[in-house]
Amino acid sequence: MMQPFRFSLTFALLLSLAGLLLLTWFLLSIISFKTAEKDLISQKNEEARILLSSFVGIFPYQSAYPEGKSTADAFMGKLAKEGDFAGLIVVNKKGEMLYSRTDKLGFDKGLMETLRSGRESFSISRDNNIIFRYAPLWEDGGVTGAARLALSLASENEKLKRSQQVFLAYFILDFFLLLTIGSYLLSRIVILPIRKLLTATERIAAGDYTHSVHALGGAEIAELAHSFNVMQAALKSKHEEADAHMRSLEKANNDLQAAREETIRSEKMASVGLLAAGTAHEIGTPLSAIIGYTGILLDEMKDDEKKADYLRRIEHESARIDRIVRDLLNYARPSTAEYEQVDISILVRDTLDMLERQGIFKKIKSSIEVDQDVPSLFIDRHQMMQVLINLIINAKDAMPDGGEIVVRAYTGEMRMNPTSDSRLPPAITMGRRKEDFRGAFRASFMSGRSFSNCVKLEVHDSGIGIDAENIGRIFDPFFSTKEPGKGTGLGLSISARIIDSFGGRMTVESVKGKGTRFIIWLPVTGQTQGNGER
Repeated sequence: MMQPFRFSLTFALLLSLAGLLLLTWFLLSIISFKTAEKDLISQKNEEARILLSSFVGIFPYQSAYPEGKSTADAFMGKLAKEGDFAGLIVVNKKGEMLYSRTDKLGFDKGLMETLRSGRESFSISRDNNIIFRYAPLWEDGGVTGAARLALSLASENEKLKRSQQVFLAYFILDFFLLLTIGSYLLSRIVILPIRKLLTATERIAAGDYTHSVHALGGAEIAELAHSFNVMQAALKSKHEEADAHMRSLEKANNDLQAAREETIRSEKMASVGLLAAGTAHEIGTPLSAIIGYTGILLDEMKDDEKKADYLRRIEHESARIDRIVRDLLNYARPSTAEYEQVDISILVRDTLDMLERQGIFKKIKSSIEVDQDVPSLFIDRHQMMQVLINLIINAKDAMPDGGEIVVRAYTGEMRMNPTSDSRLPPAITMGRRKEDFRGAFRASFMSGRSFSNCVKLEVHDSGIGIDAENIGRIFDPFFSTKEPGKGTGLGLSISARIIDSFGGRMTVESVKGKGTRFIIWLPVTGQTQGNGER
């Protein structure tokens, strides 16, 4: 949802301050200008009163103004030379003009009112440019006439205009000074503390509960900062408490999951034990007979080299079947392995040669990459060969249309997070057990030993890969993605148990449609039996 547009706090406060300053200036200017105008008009009125009184005092009143010069006429001549003189008129009681000097207005209501009331008065023209002063003429205790003096207000208006300009200049200067100082003070006292609080709020929203606020400003800002710090401490405490509860719940959930899986595993092992016991009983007797008859025939046909070779192969494969049956029994019931010093490079080549003679690699290209410095391992040769055979056959089954199998053996570095083969895209990686990928290389054989003291065996195919939903279960007993009748789901489970018995681990990386890589991590421990589980 789009947020509505809002002005910043600084702009809003400065706009309010500017509005207050403008309103204050407007009110002060009205008061100041009206007061100054009133004072100037009063001064001009007083000046007009004095001049008109002086003139009336020396004016020789008659029914008509006398011929020739007089003192009043001389006085008016000097007054007319002043820049603000605008006119003078004297009328008798009938309103007839007795004397006039540059007067254009003539008889008006002011003169009429002065004749009627006998009081002095003044008025201002509509354009505020002229002030009129009225005074009565007295004789024998009665009003016999009236005089009006007009003075220009141009100089006073000019003074008011200059005052307005000066006042406006001072106002503009004060306005910007106050805005500048106000902006600085607002920033220091209000805006910066609020921004600190906002930054701290964003950090808390991001999960950082360690940031406290030390805001400078007024009492309210300080109280707000204190309340924020109290809230931050409370949130931090609650977050730590929630984390502790979450860790406790995760641990309890993991323990429960492990217990559940161990229970399922135990139940499967019990079933496997019963199955293995029955299988050993049902298959063992006829298999022993096959091996025995094969031995008899081998003695009788030892002169026929070709048939003797076939019989030796039958005897060898029958013995391997017998060992597989026994391994099935050993999966549910521990047995003692026959440990010996084994050259890994020879073991890998022998395994591939045996499988190639049996036609396993039709339409499949196989290759071996074995480093020269790979050390020998103290393991059970037959069990290790069984593991390789299981992995290679699985790789072959994953490439029904042909492909490539690469078996590598080299000295590798034990890593907590193994890196994928550069020949594969980013892959899904899984250990033998669900918890093995993060903890697969914490086995007891690592204690006190170098991380590089390890032999890595890899079986890499270019097959169809493993689905993401299946890769986490491929080491479970009886789990198989093959069609019914083509796999029991025990091969990888038995192989992983064998590697565990050597103190190592088995992991897998796979990309759907690109291929799969099984990695066997075996410690170089000397002539001591591995500490892995059986």
